[in-house]
Amino acid sequence: MAVRLKEAREYLGLSQDDVAITLGISRPAVTNIESGNRKVEAVELDRLAKLYGRPVNYFLSGETKEVSEKVAFYARTFRDLSEKDLDEVARFAEFLRASGTGKKATTRKPK
Repeated sequence: MAVRLKEAREYLGLSQDDVAITLGISRPAVTNIESGNRKVEAVELDRLAKLYGRPVNYFLSGETKEVSEKVAFYARTFRDLSEKDLDEVARFAEFLRASGTGKKATTRKPK
C-alpha cells in the first residue's frame, strides 16, 4: 500500500508537504506512511483516496482503475499557483456551488 500511495502522489505532482497539509499531519508522517513505517488510519486513507482520485480498494488491494484525467490535470495546473491564487480558486468554486452554476451538466431528454 505504501508504494501505491507514493506513486499516486507523485503521479499528481503533489509534494509530501501538500499531502501533509491536506491531512493535517506532519510531513515526516507522510514520509513514514509512504515508506511503510507508519500505519494509515482509516480516515486518512479515505482522505488520501479522495485527494488522489482513486478508490480506497486500489490502495488496499492494488485493484487498478484509471485515474481521472481531470484530477490529474487540475493537480498539475494548480501545483505552481501561489497560496493567494489557490484561495481565490477555492472561493470561486464555492461561489459556483452556492449559485447552482457549478452543478454537473445533465443530459436532457428531447420533448
